[in-house]
Amino acid sequence: MENCNKIIPPHLNAEAYRTCIPEINTRSYFDYIHINAEGTSLIGCSELTGRNWNGAVSVCSKWSDKKSRMPPKKDIDLTSGSADGCFIDSSYKVLLGEDSGALSIWSTAVNAWDNWIEEMSVAEHDGAVLALDCLVPGQEYVTVGEDGNMKVWDISDLICVRNYVGAHSRAIYDVSVRPQSDANLATGSLDYYASLWDHNIAKPVLDLAKNDCGIRCLQWLDENRLFFGDEAGALSMIDVRTPKHVTKLTEFPAPVHKICCQSGSDRVSVCCDNNVLSVYEFDEDCKLKMIYENSRLHNNNIRGMAWDVEDKNVLHTVGWDSEIRVHNIGSADPRVC
Repeated sequence: MENCNKIIPPHLNAEAYRTCIPEINTRSYFDYIHINAEGTSLIGCSELTGRNWNGAVSVCSKWSDKKSRMPPKKDIDLTSGSADGCFIDSSYKVLLGEDSGALSIWSTAVNAWDNWIEEMSVAEHDGAVLALDCLVPGQEYVTVGEDGNMKVWDISDLICVRNYVGAHSRAIYDVSVRPQSDANLATGSLDYYASLWDHNIAKPVLDLAKNDCGIRCLQWLDENRLFFGDEAGALSMIDVRTPKHVTKLTEFPAPVHKICCQSGSDRVSVCCDNNVLSVYEFDEDCKLKMIYENSRLHNNNIRGMAWDVEDKNVLHTVGWDSEIRVHNIGSADPRVC
């Protein structure tokens, strides 16, 4: 085989790379789904387009069995991924956390559903915004981030009114506001701690638990009991009336990614860093009874879950396979959206 002695000027390669047009097709990695009282769904994702990572959010009207299996249309395009977001007051205004550290408010007119505009945006986290929750509906919200900081926001002007610098020594993966409270909240971090906060106090009220590994997610079942999942795949529970006493409930073969408790019941759904959805009922003896499990509908990691607002036996899931699935809890035939 003859050697090629042709010399290609290096600047031509650089020029070709600079002027490269990214692929038209975009792959969406769905990261979360929230459903408000009106039945409207908010779906956030990260997007890989060519060599660029962007993000997008879709706002979908109430689900029906006749919906197309095609991924939803993107209503809001972002310059970075979105790990969490929520509705503000109605289906026409949303609050989004972004991987760039920004927090933004978007809105649309009632008669112009597809025309979303950015009202305000600030970037005060030094890392990705990993989770957010509502303290006072329509007024105060809390965010946590990869920078280990927690911030309380007045969203009327999108001003940070309380800044907890170094709330944890490592990334804070989740935050959950205590039911029936507009001041107490819990955080879980990769620094192994789950902490209880009063947003009027600069330091944690108490450390609920020091785990053996990083805490990835947490969710209140009621005003006293808190579930949390960790990197080792353990699902545990804390009762704030007996802090630092942790009850290990079950173990999974992968890190626990998200917990979703059904309002007004003892049902809890769990997804890990795999494609398996598990749903349990929690009894007064602090034991879990599995009532549903499915590993067939998603072919990549499940990232988000949301209970239906009308049918208490329906659970919606999204994942990195760009699919939106509907599960009939207790039914052998889950539906596909």
